Amino acid sequence: MTFKNASLAIFVLLLTFYANVFAQQDSAKTRYLQVSTNPSTVDLYTGTISPDFASRPDYVSPAFIPVPAGKDSVMVSFFHPDYADTTINIALAPNDTSFIIVALRQSVDDDEIAMNQDFLKHRNRRILGGYFKWASIVPFTISGISAIVSLYNISKAKDHKKAMENTRFLNERYDAHMRDFTDHRGSAKTAKTVSGIFLATGLAVLTAGFVLSF
Repeated sequence: MTFKNASLAIFVLLLTFYANVFAQQDSAKTRYLQVSTNPSTVDLYTGTISPDFASRPDYVSPAFIPVPAGKDSVMVSFFHPDYADTTINIALAPNDTSFIIVALRQSVDDDEIAMNQDFLKHRNRRILGGYFKWASIVPFTISGISAIVSLYNISKAKDHKKAMENTRFLNERYDAHMRDFTDHRGSAKTAKTVSGIFLATGLAVLTAGFVLSF
């Protein structure tokens, strides 16, 4: 085999190899399920037959739902407070994006509508609880900073107190240390009070967040 023929054979083999690699990657790529509904805005939950409607929905229609490679279907539950909830196991197209339009049946059952409204109230409480948890970071941060400031001032006050004890005579240097000692001690007490107040506030907000999240 000549060098030219050998080079051509290697090129063909490499081309075939990369074509197979790209073909496998293309076949393994994520597909999508496009969901539209009537009414136009509906909460969507995926992957379970009995979702918790009091939790945040996975998607809100209209939506594109990603489907991992290798799955032939996806379970989707539809929730709207004024309509009967519906769960469908949707078969997917083998390669392309799948499309589905779902028209929900309006509920005429007052008990069902009241239960759905309770789900929404519970969900809103959970969302509010989540906000409270995040909000507790602010007072905890202020409390921590104030505690550091308090410790710093306590340390400086001790230094000036020690300097006063080592001063043999009442002079200007002693008076300066006395003023600095008084200032740092007062600042330490103020920062300690602020730290305690914001620590209590943070604990209260965090506790409220956990209570509302259940």
